[in-house]
Amino acid sequence: MVPGLAGLMAVLLLAAAFGIIFQYDGVYRAQKAREASVQAEILAASVTAALDFGDTASTQQAVDALKVNPQIEAAGVYTADGMRVAGYERRHGRLPARFTDAPADDGNAVEARAPVLRGGQRIGGVYLATIRDPISRRLTRYLMLSLLVLMAALVILVLGIAQTALRRANRELGERASALGAANAELKVQIEERVRAEEELRQAQKMQALGQLTGGIAHDFNNLLTVIQGSADILRRPGVPEAKRIRFAEAIVQTSTRAAALTGQLLAFARRQPLKPEVVDVNTRILAMIDLLDRTLGERFEIRTELAPDLCAIEVDPAQLESAILNVAVNARDAMAEGGLVTIRTAEAGRLDDGRRAIGLSVTDAGAGIEPEALARIFEPFYTTKAVGKGTGLGLSQVYGFAAQSGGDVRVESEVGSGTTVTIILPCSDRGASETAAIVEAEGLHRTGRILVVDDNEEVGAFAELLLGELGHQVVRVRSGPEAISAAESGNGFDVVFTDVVMPGMSGLELADRLKPLLPGVPVVLTTGYSDEITRSGTGGLPVVYKPYRLETLAGVLDQVLQPPPLAE
Repeated sequence: MVPGLAGLMAVLLLAAAFGIIFQYDGVYRAQKAREASVQAEILAASVTAALDFGDTASTQQAVDALKVNPQIEAAGVYTADGMRVAGYERRHGRLPARFTDAPADDGNAVEARAPVLRGGQRIGGVYLATIRDPISRRLTRYLMLSLLVLMAALVILVLGIAQTALRRANRELGERASALGAANAELKVQIEERVRAEEELRQAQKMQALGQLTGGIAHDFNNLLTVIQGSADILRRPGVPEAKRIRFAEAIVQTSTRAAALTGQLLAFARRQPLKPEVVDVNTRILAMIDLLDRTLGERFEIRTELAPDLCAIEVDPAQLESAILNVAVNARDAMAEGGLVTIRTAEAGRLDDGRRAIGLSVTDAGAGIEPEALARIFEPFYTTKAVGKGTGLGLSQVYGFAAQSGGDVRVESEVGSGTTVTIILPCSDRGASETAAIVEAEGLHRTGRILVVDDNEEVGAFAELLLGELGHQVVRVRSGPEAISAAESGNGFDVVFTDVVMPGMSGLELADRLKPLLPGVPVVLTTGYSDEITRSGTGGLPVVYKPYRLETLAGVLDQVLQPPPLAE
């Protein structure tokens, strides 16, 4: 009976031991899962600001910091739409390509996902996988308990010792669970405080950047307005000699042109500049600019070209491309006070992230170079390393905006004392280059007609009416899309409709569609200072006069649309 009872006790003890092992292993897995979840939440909190600003480098740095923990097998940060922006993995295939993907798993890892929140709104996600100890190692932890169970099968007295050890283990496990719960609660409080601090820091950085931007705009525009207002005051004085009147009128024209260029640079930096892309050969464009660059840089500078043959064509706005090259070349000139060599190169640049082939257009100088701390800020608007009054700080901002809006990128390499290389990366076009022929203006008088002007701004509308009257046109002016439709329905014929794009209630593009059946064959000319609608979807083939416009520009566009159709052969 005693051996049977001992055997039964051994079986019962063995069964109890296996139950304890599974229970402890479950607690271990739950603990590992909680640890992975907490680590994922910490990573999500640390990358909130960087992910919000699109700072991929800072995001990758936060992820790389986890590499010191050998238990973390993979970690990744993803955008709101599930695209991975940063991450690392110790074994290929562990890190999902998208946030919702399930990675290859051999059952020996604990996974955790956490949202990246900004102000309660999800802006991305974090994936984290930690290594779970193999079953052999976990069973080793229970070797002592197993030995005690085997000894209890032979000696009943060991049962009490085993029970005592089990109570002690459970008590320690409870204490550890309580300590872990308290640590988890404290960690949540710290995470909340860190999130609040990062949100306050992010808002402060946004306000600082906004203050820098508005301050720079105010500074440059105040300089321009000083010239314009001062010249206008002189012109208003009685008895101004003709020569002085012409000089101050020309000052107003030149300064307003600089103001228009400044707004264009701001739009280019914001990637909202309306572009007119054409398929061009970049080498041909560069060679055509050599005379302009020679005059701009001066005789103390030598321009050398190293143009790779058989490059693909690119599809860009030619005027913006030439402006970008000129901006970079002027920076190269300013970096070499005593003159020197400016080298312009073209070469294949591999492939972009979307797989398209690209070319690189680089400008290299032999100047003093750029300090590392300044190099990190060169694309910021109104930031410049030049002396006060020597630059607006928008040149490289415009270059960056143009390249980004054209689907490319800008790279800057500089070494103090050795010079700087600025490389504009632009994607190849699948169409062949066809250089646009120069447009020759027709000789003779401007063509005139009856024009319907639509503009909700009273001053701008009156000014357009004045300019068109000076050109000899008959003008009917209205202040909204519905008024324009009523004028078209009245039966009074019009030769051209000249309409603003941004108007309340009905945009200029919507008005053009509404007028097609009412005024068949009558051309519509758009005008705008900036339109997000045009930037997104284009003009629908309609000609556009961008504000501020000159009398000659307006006359040229109207001459083109008023040209009679060619005679049938």
